[in-house]
Amino acid sequence: MSFSSEAKAEAAATDIGGEAECRAELSALIRTCGQLSVENKKLSLVLVTEIEQLFSRVEKLAGVLYANECKLSFSKEERPNKAVRYNVGFSPDVTKQVLADCFVIRLDTDGSFEQYQGISRHLFSTTDCSKHFIIGAFIGCASANIVIKDINNLSKHTGGYHLEFVFNNGTLASDFGHVLSEFGLYSKTMRRKNLYVVYIKEAELVSDVLALVGANNAVLTLQNEFAVREVRNKLNRQLNCMNANLTKMVEASLKQLESIEYINSTVGIEALPENLYELCMLRLANPEETLDNLAKLMTPALTKSGINHRLRKINKIAEGIRKKGGVL
Repeated sequence: MSFSSEAKAEAAATDIGGEAECRAELSALIRTCGQLSVENKKLSLVLVTEIEQLFSRVEKLAGVLYANECKLSFSKEERPNKAVRYNVGFSPDVTKQVLADCFVIRLDTDGSFEQYQGISRHLFSTTDCSKHFIIGAFIGCASANIVIKDINNLSKHTGGYHLEFVFNNGTLASDFGHVLSEFGLYSKTMRRKNLYVVYIKEAELVSDVLALVGANNAVLTLQNEFAVREVRNKLNRQLNCMNANLTKMVEASLKQLESIEYINSTVGIEALPENLYELCMLRLANPEETLDNLAKLMTPALTKSGINHRLRKINKIAEGIRKKGGVL
């Protein structure tokens, strides 16, 4: 299972609360993964999900709200090269009442109805109703684009921490953003073709959403991923720094050798002052040594800055000979 699927399954195993909380959560599930259709002039409702645990979750919610009056059907749909889908169906005899009770539709006295575009505030009669609406929306339409890598994998992962909720209308998406903000979970909304996406990119906020919906193992997994990525990124930065320093050292050494060989092929390194002549001989004999090691090999020993100063002098002398056409 993916990270988001495991988190949804975990959220689906949390406590369901009382009638008001169950109504809010069931409303969110219907608004996010419900499919409505008309059969023989009766409304039909099916919840479609990749989470097998949804059936038992909805069964508990309906049990609190309707006792044994609400019968559910359950089916598994296997699609070639695609994820398995599960369908939780409501009986057409009770569908209209369920939709009205959950403030998905508004019933008129003549039996006609219209669908709510946003989220009815009548759903939030207790302080926990908002939380359970978020749980329902999370199970119904959340997607976490988070890849959990093996701790031994040192390759840099460019993906961020992205959690999104997908809705079919803008009013619903906007209202849901306000519900999230009640818990300090500030999101953004964008349109993607005919859908509206409420998304969160901040890592800590994603973790807070997971904690709110009761996906505690997912929170621990994510926190561990934070630590692993930080260690991995630190190692990568160190390796990049070491590689950059090594490249600079090699380039400097090659330039020094080139200058010494040019001087030797034109005027001869014997023409140099004794201190520079000694260093030229030492560098030619030890082309791969660091400046620190060259400094220790000098007689008397020099500091790294002293060696570096003399090598810059040699490079400058070689440049001067080039400008003068091969004479010192």
